This record gives sequence, structure tokens and C-alpha cells, in this order.
Amino acid sequence: MREARETARGRQLVSMLTESRFGFLGAGVIAEVFIRRILKSGLAKPGDILAYDINGPILDRLAITFHVRAMKSNAEVAAGSDFVFLAVPPLAVIPVLREVAATLRSDHMILSLAAAVSTELMEEAIGKPVPVVRLIPNTPSWIGQGMNPYCLGSHVGPGEAEKARALLKVFGKAEEIPEEQMGIATALTAVGPTYIFPVIAALADAAIARDLPPSVALAAACQVVLGAAALVAQTERSPNSLNLMIGTRTLDEAAARKLFTQAVEDAYAKIQAAEAKVAAAGAQA
Repeated sequence: MREARETARGRQLVSMLTESRFGFLGAGVIAEVFIRRILKSGLAKPGDILAYDINGPILDRLAITFHVRAMKSNAEVAAGSDFVFLAVPPLAVIPVLREVAATLRSDHMILSLAAAVSTELMEEAIGKPVPVVRLIPNTPSWIGQGMNPYCLGSHVGPGEAEKARALLKVFGKAEEIPEEQMGIATALTAVGPTYIFPVIAALADAAIARDLPPSVALAAACQVVLGAAALVAQTERSPNSLNLMIGTRTLDEAAARKLFTQAVEDAYAKIQAAEAKVAAAGAQA
């Protein structure tokens, strides 16, 4: 009985989402990633996606490529949308929210894709009880394989939280975490693909140099990374224990661990610096 109720509720949420309009304040790379997935998943038609960007050519390219509706202002996007994605640089988040605050309603949902800007700062900029969800966008969301940690603002009730979870499932996995963990999660997941893409390229290039056809080498390198990750996730065994199953190991594992640990730490330091910059800008406003 409970399972049937949950299934019925899931269908209800999907129906609600497909009847919604999605707005994007900002039309750059990360907006494109999420728009691609929304369209590919069938969640919305191009006419149900509204976008604005202060850079006219970027907005025009997005509209021409995906046939979404290019609006004349951020306020127009917000007024015509149910879910509003903030896809602007961190320092632009608060000014943009102040710009659209008058058009926002309590049944809107703001989903911020910007790093370093807290839900508290966003709520202060809006000035009224509008649900705010802060998430960490991950580029594999393009194909529904993202990892998008998120946290909820103080005006997000159980119903809104359920809507947010249903929406984020469209883009891949999503884990709710405390807001104080968003910085390190950003360093791990948002920046994370930049740690892995060079590994895939290096593996493929090494095989190509030994005459493996490029298409085979790249496919093999991708599957090695994909398969290794799936093995860890599905067996719930530690990476170290699974590593011992393979007799031949030539990687300097200590050096590799140090390299990737430092990469995450460096990314975290940059996120912290961005948070401080956003906070300082907010204090001066």
C-alpha cells in the first residue's frame, strides 16, 4: 500500500514538473548543460524554457540552438517561470535577485547554480519567503549522470523539498548536505570532472602511441574509468581493496594520491576565497 502511494505521488510530481516553466537567469555554459538535459529528458518543450543574459550574442546563440524563449530582462524570465535557475557568476547573484525580487512569488522555486553564495544571502536579497535551493552543478548532468549536492533554504517546506528532489533526479544523483559542507562538495563534484578528463586523455593517448586505433583507445579508456567507478559504487568495497585484485600495478599510487588530494585542496581554497569575496561584496552593498 505504501509503495503504491509513493508510486502515485511520484507520477504526480512528474506530471507537475512537465507542466512547469523553467527560467534561466544567465545563458552561459552551465545554463546550456541544464537546458540540454531538460529538453533531452522530455521534461519541457523549448517554448517552456525562458532565458535572459546581459550578453546578447550568448543569449541569441542559446535561443537559436535550442529554440528556447529569449526574454528582454531577468524580471521577464522570473515572472514567466515556475522554477528559476540562477546561472550567473557568484558576484552577480545578489544584484540579479534584487532585480527580480518584485516579480517572485511564494510558489516560485529559486535554484542557484552559483558557487559561494549562501542561501541566507539570497533570501536577504529577495526579502520575502520564497523557496531557495542551492545546488552544486556538475557537467555530467548534461547526460543525466551528474552528481549535484544541494542544500535547502529556510523557506523550503516538505512539499518544496519533494519537488526539488524530483527535479534534480532528472540530472542524475543529488544528495542533500548541510550548507557548511557546500564548499568542499564543490571542490569535489563541480571541479571533479577536470581531475578525470586528463586521466582519460592520457590513458587513450598512451594506447594510441602504441598503435591502438584512436576510437578503440578512447572507448576503452572511458569504459575503464566508468567500470572502475561502478565497481566501487555497486560492490561497496573500498577502492584500496579492489585495487588489490589486480596483480600488475605500475602507477605511483602515493604520487597520484598526493596529486589529486592537492587538486581538491586547491579547488577548496579557491571556493573559500570566492565565498569571502561574495560576503565582502554583500556587506558593502
